[in-house]
Amino acid sequence: MVKLVLFHKADSIYEDEPDVVYEFPRRYLKAVEEAVGDWVVYFEPVKSGPRGYFAVAKIEQVIAKPGVDGRFLALIESRRFLPFDREVPRLLNGRPLETSMTQPDGSPKRGVPHSWP
Repeated sequence: MVKLVLFHKADSIYEDEPDVVYEFPRRYLKAVEEAVGDWVVYFEPVKSGPRGYFAVAKIEQVIAKPGVDGRFLALIESRRFLPFDREVPRLLNGRPLETSMTQPDGSPKRGVPHSWP
């Protein structure tokens, strides 16, 4: 079973509708195809806002985006987008929630957001 996190921001240049469709480039095609039929987690990038992890969804299928070479759409299964009651922050007490994003001293690894409003 694949574990996939989809990055989404409200002002995206892509035609994403998190509860319906997620647009992505070819470089992620294999990973998203492997997630068909599985649940994924939505994450808001640090430069886009404070939400962190905010929903889960189930990918029904992947198709090529009509009329756009190299772009694809992950279609979200109907009624299988579930926003969290509370967003899950990137950091808790200054430390990432995921151990894989944490240095041995507990600080965030480089590239991990360093603040939480």
